[in-house]
Amino acid sequence: MLQLASIPYCCLYLAIYRILNLFCCFAALRRTLLNPPLLLDFGILNMFNHLQENQVICMGSFHPTFATVTELGDFGPWISTAVLELPAPVRDADLDPVPFNVYVERHETSGGILMRTERGADRAVPSRGYLPVLNAYPCDAAGHRLPEGGHVALVLPECRLTKTIEGTVMQGRFVEHRFRITQTAPLPGEPDPTCGLVYTERTERLCPALTGWHEARMAQAVNGIQLSYGFFEPDFSQGEAPAGPFKRQVQKPERAALIVWLHGAGEGGDEVERAYTGNRVTALSQEKIQGYFGGAAWVVVPQCPTFWMDDGVEQLGRSNVSIYSEPLKALIDEFITAHADRVDTSRIIIGGLSNGGFMTVRMCADHPDFFAAGVPVCAPFFDENQTPKVIGALAKTPLWFVHAKGDEAVNPAETVLPLYHRLHEVEAPVHLTYFDHVEDLTGRYREADGAPKQVFSHGVWIHVYNDFCRTELDGTNVMLDGEPVGLWEWTAHQRR
Repeated sequence: MLQLASIPYCCLYLAIYRILNLFCCFAALRRTLLNPPLLLDFGILNMFNHLQENQVICMGSFHPTFATVTELGDFGPWISTAVLELPAPVRDADLDPVPFNVYVERHETSGGILMRTERGADRAVPSRGYLPVLNAYPCDAAGHRLPEGGHVALVLPECRLTKTIEGTVMQGRFVEHRFRITQTAPLPGEPDPTCGLVYTERTERLCPALTGWHEARMAQAVNGIQLSYGFFEPDFSQGEAPAGPFKRQVQKPERAALIVWLHGAGEGGDEVERAYTGNRVTALSQEKIQGYFGGAAWVVVPQCPTFWMDDGVEQLGRSNVSIYSEPLKALIDEFITAHADRVDTSRIIIGGLSNGGFMTVRMCADHPDFFAAGVPVCAPFFDENQTPKVIGALAKTPLWFVHAKGDEAVNPAETVLPLYHRLHEVEAPVHLTYFDHVEDLTGRYREADGAPKQVFSHGVWIHVYNDFCRTELDGTNVMLDGEPVGLWEWTAHQRR
């Protein structure tokens, strides 16, 4: 293996590297030299590491660093953009064709490279490879597009290698991305063209959807359990009146509704950020859904260490009892007390998906006079536990269930359907939006033949976050004051 003995030898290589960059006829040769597998074979990758350790950089004092932008999508968070700092400004024309190559490896947070068995494969392979750059444009340090900028944004695809969470519907975990972004063509510079940039140091992780989000922990444990949680604090400032003759300014409330949202099985554990990013819970803090609440609604997302269905004996049994019932209620009360001057206690909403859907039903049954509304999504609250006492308690809270007929994980025939009919029989304020299956309704995700992408039918929360739930079990529109409404508009109108 080639070993570097001195800095001057490294500088000689860099001089050769620059010459290759300056002559377009050597482009193919350059791509070969900069191919990471070949670099590994010849030991040149070690040389690049040696150069970085000794701060020997082809642009003199310039040290190449980059940031990433994470987008929270329907199928989990993913790195959508890499924002590279440049030593000299560039324009759009300088970036066509894209002068960068992106290689990435996904590592466990413990350090080792992630080994993954893809669907249909018979063995696990390292999670690494090259990413196509879908677009490149000049930008500022946050990735906002500019006509000319000292940074360049590389738009990356939503794929397995850009996903920041790995795991299954039952248990997920964050993974660490390690990038090597290599310049493959010269860019304008002063006095000479910019050449030979290699980016491996990430200095910032940006996520615009997390603006206003914070993390906290219960002040005191209850029954030995002290829950952590993420929460969104709304902006109560009134702002400027919107432009246009047909737009009116909505007066934000002095005290806002509180939405308590409970995660599914895969988001439990000790990484609280997964509880509110794993399934795009942040949609509740975005303009559309916030708008239903007068432009301001708190969102609290607790994380349980195991599963909400944990009854102390079985973590995923059918008892529909939870060791987290008392700690969760204590957390909600603690949060309301801490923000008493800004929380409207007549508008406490609770909802959740799957495991969290069960817990939504459990909390509404245990506290029938507390919540203004409940939104149980694909909730495993089983038929044998739907006693007259439970039905009587649940009937006191307006509920909107969401489920899919083809749910692979929670059979509606032994959960939501009998529960809905029992509540309907006692004339409870209850709705059920019932999808045949789950497929993308946004137009963003498609199958190879162009049809909407179909996903597992347990994932009906995708339609909840996109505000696509609008119908009763019989297919008619849910009505409020003589007008059809969707789930979140209906929820915003509920008061205790």
